Amino acid sequence: MQTVQAIQLIPLSVSARSQLIAEYANMVNVPAELNSDLHRAYQIAAVLTPALSGFIQHQIQVDIAQGSVLESDRQSAAIATECEQFADRFIASMPTLVRSPEEMELNPRNLYELCGAAVFIESNSISRQLSTRMGELWEKIVRISPSAVSPEQDFGLKITGIDIVIWCQQTQSPVFSQLKTTRGTLTGSQVPRSRSELGLHKHSLFAAAFCLGKWTFSSPNIRRVCGAEFWSMAGLDYELLKFHVKQTILKIQSAYVELQQEPPI
Repeated sequence: MQTVQAIQLIPLSVSARSQLIAEYANMVNVPAELNSDLHRAYQIAAVLTPALSGFIQHQIQVDIAQGSVLESDRQSAAIATECEQFADRFIASMPTLVRSPEEMELNPRNLYELCGAAVFIESNSISRQLSTRMGELWEKIVRISPSAVSPEQDFGLKITGIDIVIWCQQTQSPVFSQLKTTRGTLTGSQVPRSRSELGLHKHSLFAAAFCLGKWTFSSPNIRRVCGAEFWSMAGLDYELLKFHVKQTILKIQSAYVELQQEPPI
């Protein structure tokens, strides 16, 4: 099988990388026993994996030459920037996250809407959307590290079930990782699918950004990590992360309280 080399990918735009990898992936034969939902993930990973070592090592060398972003002050500033941008985007979207009273009365979707409990309705909708969107924030923060890449953001291609790839210094190999907010994010019915998605890769990881709740994911072959253990793999400081995430959530909460206090138009 022909493989893409890191030296081919490094100078290209994300869209050009996507096109090149896709062309090579089309030539990859998929094992007959593999679930059809994972065929494309298998092909893309087969092409991309051999190039990741050189690609990530290049990122690391560039980072060192520029004065590493992993130095405490620079890392803190980089994390703060991602958190602030996330908070500003989310705050701007809040007025659109709640349906109008007329919509809720005509077609209530839950008990709060049926009863017209406006405060519960809005707070429930805001917190649910915030929890959903925060997954994107963790990916952006991990990518601050030169030891990490995102298949979608760096190569323009999705690998089913993989959010981030981290270079492991111990094994000298890329680790394909599924990243959730807490240890209990997955429901029981979602666990088999995650096992299948991660099982495609020689080195894979199920990670939780924070050590909260009880683990719902388990596997005899796939490692699971949370909190500081996960972030340190990318050279990132868990305490810095928690500090900036706290500021972000409190900023969003304050904006929500202000929104509640605004007189209706």
